[in-house]
Amino acid sequence: MRLVVLCIAMVVWSGVCVAQQANAPGIHALGACGPVFGACLVGGAGPAQTGKRSGSQATQPSQAKPSAPLPRQGMWAGNPARFFQGAFAAFVGHETGHLIANGALNTDLYTMPVHYGPIPFFTIQPGRPLTNREHYITASAGFNAQHIINEWVLTKHPNLMRENQPTLKGLASFNFWLTVGYAASAFACTGPEERDTKGMADSLGWNERWIGAMILVPTALDTYRYKHPESKWAPTASRLSKLAIIFLAAKAHGE
Repeated sequence: MRLVVLCIAMVVWSGVCVAQQANAPGIHALGACGPVFGACLVGGAGPAQTGKRSGSQATQPSQAKPSAPLPRQGMWAGNPARFFQGAFAAFVGHETGHLIANGALNTDLYTMPVHYGPIPFFTIQPGRPLTNREHYITASAGFNAQHIINEWVLTKHPNLMRENQPTLKGLASFNFWLTVGYAASAFACTGPEERDTKGMADSLGWNERWIGAMILVPTALDTYRYKHPESKWAPTASRLSKLAIIFLAAKAHGE
């Protein structure tokens, strides 16, 4: 849960980088990942080519309709208030996933104060011992909630990258960076004991690094979908990877 603070910092950094992309293309390659749903990790980012065409295409533009250039909306997708509303909605969505899972399993949940350095925060904890399956379900619920949200966004707005939707872009940015933050923590095997990836790994008896890689798969596929809305295979692959994370609960057994 404490990774939320780091995620917010990443969202802020990414917005600054995008705002400076014209003057600092070097940091744009990193900073644009959040606001464009991590596009730079999969393919090139930036406006479509609109330069002069050679031959008859240059003199007869009516014969070839070029792609519309990507809109330059500036920092926070042109609307900071709506961008951060979306980011906050994504945070609420992640935590709501944990609340629903704990409530459905009657875990007698409670909130426990934690700290990320000097910054106070909280974590949702079960009030009774859990089986491994229950532990996996509650630990993975936040990611499953993110996947449901992302699926709704990309299904309803497959061309989100070209749309003026700062709220949805803030939501997608937060989900992207939160998953990246959790994956980084899983690869390093560091962070609070209550982190979701450790709970999932412990319940399955896996190395936590495998969980980090697993949660990055749907994120990478959704990033590809964001950049390539015409893709036919990516939506299916993304949905299958999300279902796999849910059905892995069947593998978690024992006390």
